[in-house]
Amino acid sequence: MRQAALRTDVLCPFSLTVDRVPRFLNAEFADHPIYDGFELQWFDDTVHGTGLLAFLSRRQDRRVDYYLAPGLRLDRSGYAIGGGIGEWVEADFDVARLEVDDGGVFVDVSFTDVDGRRIEVAIDDRGAGRRQASQLLAPVGSGIERPISLMLVYLHGFDLLRRTDSAPRILIEGEPVSTGRLPGAFFHRRHLIKAAAPLTVATVCRERSGPVDLVDRHDPGDVSLDGSGEGIAGLNAGGADASAAMSFDPPVPSLASLPEGQPVGGDWRVALDGAPITGGVWHAVRQGNEVRVGLDVTQEWRPPTGMSGLMRLVTRLVPVFRRWPTTYRWSAEVDLDSATIRSRWERTETGESDTYRRATGSASRRPRS
Repeated sequence: MRQAALRTDVLCPFSLTVDRVPRFLNAEFADHPIYDGFELQWFDDTVHGTGLLAFLSRRQDRRVDYYLAPGLRLDRSGYAIGGGIGEWVEADFDVARLEVDDGGVFVDVSFTDVDGRRIEVAIDDRGAGRRQASQLLAPVGSGIERPISLMLVYLHGFDLLRRTDSAPRILIEGEPVSTGRLPGAFFHRRHLIKAAAPLTVATVCRERSGPVDLVDRHDPGDVSLDGSGEGIAGLNAGGADASAAMSFDPPVPSLASLPEGQPVGGDWRVALDGAPITGGVWHAVRQGNEVRVGLDVTQEWRPPTGMSGLMRLVTRLVPVFRRWPTTYRWSAEVDLDSATIRSRWERTETGESDTYRRATGSASRRPRS
């Protein structure tokens, strides 16, 4: 896409990017007064570098602190989850191992947070046999208070930690920290500690204010145009390792050619790695030299066939896993004269993540004033 208007350009108000994380692990804390959860991500590629990224989510204000191995190159704007970014610092990990594969999960991580607290995580479920892995759309977006995009995190090889003779060991300042729990542990024999490898992370229409993307009709790149060469039929991102595709039915017509005051609309869908994720309806209307464009997310995520019985039950009993995307709405104004755009996301409902935390015994306990 280019930023110099030519006669052959099509205005594209939408954007789509995709990224890949080789492996991750996370859990919510049930009883710690400062932190209410943690996450570990491992990177190993030429774009991001090699090493560990650790999250710690603060219980009081839900801001998330990030600890990066030296040399990691990450876009911090893609980590605006929860109540927003708190600390973003390099960390000298004493040990940093995160392994997730068909044979199990092994974690050995220790570092010191910005307030001098010692954080230690030791996990090993490799003695429980092969993992019963499946795919899951992570409900990350349910806890974002002020979204700047529709962030879709699709977990491959997802499973919960199995119970073995080696119990997970999570220490903060030398004190054991309990994680959330699923009811019926005697039967399913799982810890509510989640692991997956790899992750596909898509960013749909990151909000912006400035030049609108301009697509050359003769060389549209990752944008698919309709038969007329003027309407936007879809967007594609990524490659063999991770891919995202966004489609419009019917295609979104040329914004500059829309009839004055006559709304148009249709359906839109997004898929990750070929799997349908969510979608909804698109709409647009032109008033003078301004076009208002919107995306309403109305389609719940549907668990794929082949998901383990336990996770299928969990996603059925805790609706946030399926319906959180439908709490998002995107709107934009495109100025045809200046070829600029102002866009934003909003949440139509909030509080769904609290339902999950209550169900798992990890609900936030904010200090009294």
